[in-house]
Amino acid sequence: MNSSASHSAHRSMLLSGLALLLLPTPGWSSNDPQSQLQMEQLLNMEFKDLAEIRLTSVARREQKLVDTTAAVTVIDAEQIRRSGLTSLPELLRLVPGMNVARINASTWAISTRGFNAQYSNKLLVLMDGRTLYTPLFAGVFWNIQDYPLADIERIEVIRGPGATMWGANAVNGVINIITKKASQTQGNLLAAGVGTTDALQGNMRHGGQIGENLDYRIYARGFTHNDLELANGTGARDNWHSQRAGFRTDWRPNTRDEVSLQGDLFGIHENYATLTGDRSGGNLLTRWTRTLSDTSNWSLQLFYDRNVDSAFEQTSIYDLDWQYAFRHDQHALLWGVGYRMTTMELESNPIVRWNHPSRQDHYFSLFLQDEITFNPQWTLTVGTKVEHNDYTGVEWQPNARLLWRVADNHALWAAMSRAIRSPARVDADIGVISPFPLPPNPPVGIISLTGNPDSRSETLHAHELGYRAQIKPELSFELTGFYNRYDHVTTFEQQPPLPPPPLPTFPQSYGNLARAASYGLESALEWQVNDSWKLTASHTWFKMNIDLVNGSTDIATVDTANNAPRHQWQLHAYLDLPYDLQLDGALYHVDRLTSVTQQIPSYTRLDLRLGWRPTPGWNVSLAAQNLLDARHPEFTGTSVPTSEVSRAFLATMDWSF
Repeated sequence: MNSSASHSAHRSMLLSGLALLLLPTPGWSSNDPQSQLQMEQLLNMEFKDLAEIRLTSVARREQKLVDTTAAVTVIDAEQIRRSGLTSLPELLRLVPGMNVARINASTWAISTRGFNAQYSNKLLVLMDGRTLYTPLFAGVFWNIQDYPLADIERIEVIRGPGATMWGANAVNGVINIITKKASQTQGNLLAAGVGTTDALQGNMRHGGQIGENLDYRIYARGFTHNDLELANGTGARDNWHSQRAGFRTDWRPNTRDEVSLQGDLFGIHENYATLTGDRSGGNLLTRWTRTLSDTSNWSLQLFYDRNVDSAFEQTSIYDLDWQYAFRHDQHALLWGVGYRMTTMELESNPIVRWNHPSRQDHYFSLFLQDEITFNPQWTLTVGTKVEHNDYTGVEWQPNARLLWRVADNHALWAAMSRAIRSPARVDADIGVISPFPLPPNPPVGIISLTGNPDSRSETLHAHELGYRAQIKPELSFELTGFYNRYDHVTTFEQQPPLPPPPLPTFPQSYGNLARAASYGLESALEWQVNDSWKLTASHTWFKMNIDLVNGSTDIATVDTANNAPRHQWQLHAYLDLPYDLQLDGALYHVDRLTSVTQQIPSYTRLDLRLGWRPTPGWNVSLAAQNLLDARHPEFTGTSVPTSEVSRAFLATMDWSF
């Protein structure tokens, strides 16, 4: 059999296996009472139960998912476990409309509703309310977010702006990773995994109680990730290693107060072909919540975050946030204040220099939001956040959201919002001198890029319309449409070239001379076929246009509108088998990228997982990813080499006792 025929047969066999997950199947059930209970709780979740799921990220207070006026996805702990995925960035593939593109072993480009890049600067990521957004590059270092997945309660993802609640940079979306309380992780956990790309990983956790009111847990985690591959099948030499440890305590001194304290330390080592890098750091967060009455409460949160790159960066963030909530008649009022200080020490080198190597920035904020319930059918939410930063001064980020409960189990919502992406250090202070083309090719010129101390905030005006419905008791559906308009989009303005010696130089500087418009549709369907079988499906269609204004000399920004796929769809199947076995499958399709810098073909990805619970304390699983291709590219990096995502296999085992 020739290689083409073998590859076709291989794909056919895998797709036939996936079809077993999708075709009508008898309602299997387990004889083990604990497994049966988990099945009833976790898989047999009808729309009525989904309507009772509570989340906090949309309104910064607990509310029902069915009552939210935003496009929201919640990934719960059971979905995390049954996905077979091993990292936070990979888990975001489960979110409809989220563009998750791996650049190499330790680098991802992740965004929603456009503007994806190695440092996606319009997506705010939080963990328990602590921002993971770096003030240096205006993005997220996904390689240091290696939190133990078993300790995550849920991941709440807002597709669309959340700036009134969360402030600057919550432009195209908000991701809030919420970890489990210490009371939910009592006892011990040992877990290990071995695989082809995730070479080796291990987790240890111990949870306990001191007295009646103080719960705690401590954990340690480490892993080694093998090289991905280049297009020719050779190793990319991009392996990386990570170690992490942390703790959490939750104290309830009385019936009114709850105080939590948590922290982490981490260290990573990365390889990029002939280069290496080390990064370390840690964080400490405390939150005090007091219930004043049945209708009012307040909370105070403080955190410190430290991030050190051995080559050039030392960043510290100090953050304080206080909020107060109360209800009166038809009004649910929430207001709060915040202060953040960042300090940064940067080292220059022959390629990168900084106009202000040492800098301290201050951010002040005030927000107010009122949710007005006119009657059981209609709810109006209005509010704004006012912020002051050292780059652009005062910024306003208002929103208005309307919810109409058309009938039982049917709701329409609409929203209008303004959000901003404030400048980061890279926008204002950086100076780069880079030869082109890059080595090992001989250079023919020099490109220089200079920051702009007068950089403006990128501004979004968003319009959204959504519909949620329970079509029948076992079938739910949602549809969201949006239109976004962006002003003052970042550009790279060309300056007159400078003659030799030794090579001609082509200077550029940061500007804000572009505008953009995007629109799209996002749909999702969930079907509980029977007691042991569940299907979910989603599709996203997206389009963006970018135009230059005011005589811009930029030659590349317009083309970045094609950095997002036109179509994305995914299909997930969760199936319980006899003898405490679970079979789960996921099929993803991502359309091609057609920009000059992102010539990425479309790809279809198939993941399968077989899980087994031999006893109540043991879990064993075999997972396979990217089964339809030996390898495929997903995105091209800007400051790191690019690899291709390989077919991968992973075996894991965990023991709770």
